[in-house]
Amino acid sequence: MRSIRELDWEDVKTFAEVAGARTVRRAAKSLGVHHSTVSRRIERLEQSTGVRLFDRRPEGYALTEAGEALVAVARSFASDLNDVDRQIAGLDKGLTGKITATMSEPLATLAFAPHLATFRERYPGLDVEIIVTHNFLDVARREADVAIRMDNNPPQSLVGKRLFRYTTSIYASPEYLARHDITKDPENARWIGWDSADGPYPDWTQSTEFARVPTWGAFNDLRMQTAAAKAHLGLAMLPCFTADRETGLVRATARPPMPSRDVWVLTHDDLRRTARVRAFMDFAEDVLRLNKEAFLGV
Repeated sequence: MRSIRELDWEDVKTFAEVAGARTVRRAAKSLGVHHSTVSRRIERLEQSTGVRLFDRRPEGYALTEAGEALVAVARSFASDLNDVDRQIAGLDKGLTGKITATMSEPLATLAFAPHLATFRERYPGLDVEIIVTHNFLDVARREADVAIRMDNNPPQSLVGKRLFRYTTSIYASPEYLARHDITKDPENARWIGWDSADGPYPDWTQSTEFARVPTWGAFNDLRMQTAAAKAHLGLAMLPCFTADRETGLVRATARPPMPSRDVWVLTHDDLRRTARVRAFMDFAEDVLRLNKEAFLGV
């Protein structure tokens, strides 16, 4: 049996990922490697320690007593490494290298993509990676350097600036509105639903003038909601920033747009003084403020 100090860190990191994911395939996806690589690393770690770290069960991998002891050390060590990584990155004063930002697809394509050429001209030594996802990547673990988030309660571990609150309104195709008298005959109209657990009259419809219109379907993706509304399926509650740009959609209400979530530009406290992070955060604020009227539904 080898000493804990002599273990391969990649094996230990993989072990910690499997402990959290409970399956080899989920851990492999998170690590960006093939599942056979994950299995091989776990077997190698068990051989190195001389103990079985997991019980292989049909429902997934369960930690043994030895595995429980090791995972606490592995996670603590991983956290310490992430802290050091951020602190070292925070010492960087040069406008060179790579900057990684995470944001949702509408922000990336509609707001940021048209201005990336300007950023490249302004900072030719910086390379930008934008991770387009609706999931909240962990900036503390350096999954991204900067996060553009629409969130009323961002993590306390992050610092940055709250810019403004984006708005939503009710949209439908002109053809749908021509065929349905939503005010006088609401039961024959439909909202396009977000979540099947909401029921036919979810809370998010009850503050509108169409509270008596039931929902149909459940589509928890903004692009799907937009496409369904354009296909004359019903009313959709959509961000003004995206829906006002769509041909084939009109607002179905004369009421002012409704405030939704705050728009933030965030990073970790250890990175906020890094030159390249500061440069991208300033750029991101400029881009978002240029689009402020669209976000507010003006």
